[in-house]
Amino acid sequence: MGVSVYYTCMRNHNLTNIEEQQITAIIDEYNAGFERKDIGETFCVYDYDQDEPTVIFAGSTKLPLSDNFEDTLHVLFYWLTCLTDIRRSISNGDWHVHLDDTDAIWDEETGWRITEY
Repeated sequence: MGVSVYYTCMRNHNLTNIEEQQITAIIDEYNAGFERKDIGETFCVYDYDQDEPTVIFAGSTKLPLSDNFEDTLHVLFYWLTCLTDIRRSISNGDWHVHLDDTDAIWDEETGWRITEY
């Protein structure tokens, strides 16, 4: 059984071309720099769903199950940093980020964080 980070952003209009380009560049940069591909998954974004037009960005990334809990935390914090950069490139979105049953908390200065860790 694994643990995943889930992320959703909603708003009443689609991503702009500039936002899409920025998000793609951010994800490409983080996926290329991800050093733990041996134990974890790269960042995943779901395809746009025409049936839910207000969901403009959504996905999930499975965290590694490792004997070393610090490996899992390192990967969690890495992807939360990626999500922080993505959130800062999307204006006026309503976000929900969570680790299975635990919600991430947004802080304007530091970005996404999980309080239990």
